[in-house]
Amino acid sequence: MLVLLALSSCDNKLCYCYERTSDGVLHETEVYVNNDTPCNSLTRGNRGCIESSERGTINPDDIAK
Repeated sequence: MLVLLALSSCDNKLCYCYERTSDGVLHETEVYVNNDTPCNSLTRGNRGCIESSERGTINPDDIAK
């Protein structure tokens, strides 16, 4: 079972999603997706998501709704 978990994690990548809470605080969430899934496809309503390689080049305040 542990081997299957380790092998399946190789097919995933980490995305960072940002959204504002009702009181205006910026909240970051880490989401694992398949390597072929673009992180920006996770963007919904008040949540914006970026690739881990984009961290530090994009201001989370600019993508959090």
